[in-house]
Amino acid sequence: MDNVTVNVQIAGLEYTLTSAGSPEQTQRIAAMVDRKMRELMASGISSRESAAIMAALTYAQEVIRAEDDNTRLRRKLDEAAHA
Repeated sequence: MDNVTVNVQIAGLEYTLTSAGSPEQTQRIAAMVDRKMRELMASGISSRESAAIMAALTYAQEVIRAEDDNTRLRRKLDEAAHA
């Protein structure tokens, strides 16, 4: 798939993103980041930079949990297949 350029808004600022994903997927990702940053800023984090870092850390933690769950489930499947 060719790269596409999409304009998105995140935490009140407009960004032009280039992505190999579909425009809809890029918009969905940007909306997810926007929601998390706005949530963090509403909870008292005043700077966009701090909110962006906290959002990135939050999503990284979720990815690591999902990877760990995936690994654990694959091990269980392997064990069940060899039982």
